Amino acid sequence: MATSAGSLAQNRKPRGKASVVAPIFPQITTFACRRCAAAQRRALASQWLVATEVSARLGAQPCGDGHGASELRREGKLLGVYVKHPYPSYRFPTWQFSVDGKTAEHLAEILTVLRSSGSFQREPEALRRTSGWGEVEWFMSPHALLSGATPAAVLTDDPASVPRAAQIEFKLNDR
Repeated sequence: MATSAGSLAQNRKPRGKASVVAPIFPQITTFACRRCAAAQRRALASQWLVATEVSARLGAQPCGDGHGASELRREGKLLGVYVKHPYPSYRFPTWQFSVDGKTAEHLAEILTVLRSSGSFQREPEALRRTSGWGEVEWFMSPHALLSGATPAAVLTDDPASVPRAAQIEFKLNDR
Protein backbone atom coordinates (compact mmCIF):
# COMPACT_ATOMS: atom_id res chain seq x y z
CA MET A 1 0.00 0.00 0.00
CA ALA A 2 1.51 3.31 -1.06
CA THR A 3 1.21 6.26 1.27
CA SER A 4 1.97 9.89 0.73
CA ALA A 5 4.06 12.07 3.00
CA GLY A 6 0.91 14.05 3.83
CA SER A 7 -0.99 10.97 5.04
CA LEU A 8 2.01 9.91 7.13
CA ALA A 9 2.09 13.32 8.77
CA GLN A 10 -1.63 13.16 9.49
CA ASN A 11 -1.37 9.68 11.05
CA ARG A 12 1.55 10.52 13.34
CA LYS A 13 0.76 10.75 16.98
CA PRO A 14 1.91 13.98 18.62
CA ARG A 15 5.01 13.65 20.72
CA GLY A 16 5.87 15.48 23.88
CA LYS A 17 8.35 17.75 22.06
CA ALA A 18 7.77 19.95 19.04
CA SER A 19 8.97 18.79 15.69
CA VAL A 20 12.62 19.46 14.94
CA VAL A 21 11.73 20.72 11.46
CA ALA A 22 9.29 23.45 12.54
CA PRO A 23 11.84 25.85 14.10
CA ILE A 24 14.06 25.65 11.02
CA PHE A 25 11.50 27.21 8.70
CA PRO A 26 11.12 30.51 10.61
CA GLN A 27 14.90 30.88 10.58
CA ILE A 28 15.06 30.24 6.85
CA THR A 29 12.20 32.67 6.29
CA THR A 30 13.89 35.29 8.48
CA PHE A 31 17.17 34.78 6.61
CA ALA A 32 15.41 35.12 3.24
CA CYS A 33 13.61 38.26 4.41
CA ARG A 34 16.86 39.81 5.56
CA ARG A 35 18.51 39.02 2.23
CA CYS A 36 15.55 40.48 0.37
CA ALA A 37 15.54 43.61 2.57
CA ALA A 38 19.29 44.06 2.06
CA ALA A 39 18.83 43.77 -1.71
CA GLN A 40 16.00 46.33 -1.61
CA ARG A 41 18.14 48.71 0.41
CA ARG A 42 21.04 48.36 -2.04
CA ALA A 43 18.72 49.02 -4.98
CA LEU A 44 17.20 52.05 -3.28
CA ALA A 45 20.53 53.51 -2.17
CA SER A 46 22.01 53.05 -5.65
CA GLN A 47 19.58 55.73 -6.86
CA TRP A 48 20.77 58.25 -4.28
CA LEU A 49 23.65 60.70 -4.28
CA VAL A 50 27.17 60.07 -3.00
CA ALA A 51 28.88 62.63 -0.76
CA THR A 52 30.81 64.34 -3.57
CA GLU A 53 27.58 64.87 -5.55
CA VAL A 54 25.85 66.33 -2.51
CA SER A 55 28.76 68.63 -1.74
CA ALA A 56 28.72 69.89 -5.34
CA ARG A 57 24.94 70.37 -5.19
CA LEU A 58 25.26 72.38 -1.98
CA GLY A 59 28.00 74.53 -3.47
CA ALA A 60 30.83 73.29 -1.26
CA GLN A 61 34.41 73.94 -2.29
CA PRO A 62 35.38 71.56 -5.11
CA CYS A 63 37.82 69.43 -3.12
CA GLY A 64 36.25 66.26 -4.52
CA ASP A 65 36.12 64.35 -1.24
CA GLY A 66 32.52 65.06 -0.19
CA HIS A 67 33.70 66.69 3.02
CA GLY A 68 30.81 69.20 3.06
CA ALA A 69 28.13 66.49 2.89
CA SER A 70 29.90 64.34 5.46
CA GLU A 71 30.19 67.24 7.86
CA LEU A 72 26.49 68.10 7.51
CA ARG A 73 25.58 64.44 8.06
CA ARG A 74 27.67 64.28 11.24
CA GLU A 75 26.06 67.51 12.48
CA GLY A 76 22.57 66.06 11.97
CA LYS A 77 21.68 68.52 9.22
CA LEU A 78 21.57 65.98 6.41
CA LEU A 79 20.42 62.38 6.24
CA GLY A 80 22.93 59.86 4.96
CA VAL A 81 22.46 56.10 4.99
CA TYR A 82 25.34 53.72 5.47
CA VAL A 83 25.91 51.19 2.70
CA LYS A 84 28.56 48.49 2.35
CA HIS A 85 28.26 47.93 -1.41
CA PRO A 86 29.93 48.68 -3.75
CA TYR A 87 32.20 50.05 -1.01
CA PRO A 88 31.53 51.34 2.54
CA SER A 89 30.12 54.85 2.25
CA TYR A 90 27.07 56.98 2.83
CA ARG A 91 24.32 57.66 0.31
CA PHE A 92 22.02 60.66 0.51
CA PRO A 93 18.32 60.37 -0.42
CA THR A 94 17.42 62.88 -3.13
CA TRP A 95 14.05 63.77 -1.59
CA GLN A 96 15.78 65.74 1.18
CA PHE A 97 16.82 68.42 -1.30
CA SER A 98 14.65 71.21 -2.66
CA VAL A 99 14.46 71.98 -6.38
CA ASP A 100 17.23 74.58 -6.00
CA GLY A 101 19.57 71.88 -4.65
CA LYS A 102 19.59 73.03 -1.02
CA THR A 103 18.53 70.86 1.90
CA ALA A 104 14.80 70.89 2.48
CA GLU A 105 13.49 73.38 4.99
CA HIS A 106 13.15 71.95 8.54
CA LEU A 107 15.22 68.84 7.71
CA ALA A 108 17.64 69.29 10.62
CA GLU A 109 14.72 69.86 13.01
CA ILE A 110 12.97 66.71 11.78
CA LEU A 111 16.12 64.62 12.15
CA THR A 112 16.56 65.96 15.70
CA VAL A 113 12.99 64.99 16.60
CA LEU A 114 13.37 61.50 15.13
CA ARG A 115 16.70 60.84 16.78
CA SER A 116 15.64 62.32 20.13
CA SER A 117 12.76 59.86 20.32
CA GLY A 118 15.11 56.97 21.01
CA SER A 119 13.30 54.88 18.40
CA PHE A 120 16.28 54.49 16.11
CA GLN A 121 19.15 52.12 16.76
CA ARG A 122 22.37 53.98 17.54
CA GLU A 123 25.97 53.07 18.17
CA PRO A 124 26.41 52.30 21.86
CA GLU A 125 29.43 54.53 22.37
CA ALA A 126 31.34 57.40 20.81
CA LEU A 127 29.34 59.38 18.26
CA ARG A 128 26.06 57.50 18.79
CA ARG A 129 25.37 57.61 15.05
CA THR A 130 22.57 55.77 13.32
CA SER A 131 22.86 53.93 10.03
CA GLY A 132 20.16 56.26 8.69
CA TRP A 133 17.90 53.42 7.56
CA GLY A 134 15.43 53.81 10.44
CA GLU A 135 14.97 57.45 9.55
CA VAL A 136 14.55 56.58 5.87
CA GLU A 137 11.84 54.09 6.79
CA TRP A 138 9.99 56.83 8.69
CA PHE A 139 10.33 59.32 5.83
CA MET A 140 9.15 56.80 3.23
CA SER A 141 6.16 55.36 5.13
CA PRO A 142 2.65 56.78 4.68
CA HIS A 143 1.71 58.94 7.65
CA ALA A 144 -1.81 59.50 8.96
CA LEU A 145 -1.03 63.06 10.07
CA LEU A 146 0.04 63.89 6.51
CA SER A 147 -3.21 62.59 4.94
CA GLY A 148 -1.56 59.28 4.10
CA ALA A 149 1.32 60.85 2.20
CA THR A 150 4.90 60.00 3.05
CA PRO A 151 6.95 62.62 4.93
CA ALA A 152 9.48 62.45 2.07
CA ALA A 153 6.80 63.46 -0.46
CA VAL A 154 5.45 66.27 1.72
CA LEU A 155 8.90 67.62 2.60
CA THR A 156 9.19 69.80 -0.49
CA ASP A 157 5.52 70.87 -0.78
CA ASP A 158 4.65 71.60 2.86
CA PRO A 159 7.86 71.32 4.89
CA ALA A 160 6.38 72.79 8.10
CA SER A 161 3.85 69.95 8.42
CA VAL A 162 6.53 67.25 8.60
CA PRO A 163 8.20 68.33 11.87
CA ARG A 164 4.72 68.79 13.40
CA ALA A 165 3.83 65.22 12.42
CA ALA A 166 7.10 63.92 13.89
CA GLN A 167 6.62 65.86 17.12
CA ILE A 168 3.07 64.58 17.55
CA GLU A 169 4.03 60.99 16.69
CA PHE A 170 6.94 60.92 19.09
CA LYS A 171 5.15 63.08 21.67
CA LEU A 172 8.04 65.46 22.12
CA ASN A 173 5.69 68.21 23.23
CA ASP A 174 4.85 66.12 26.34
CA ARG A 175 8.46 65.70 27.45
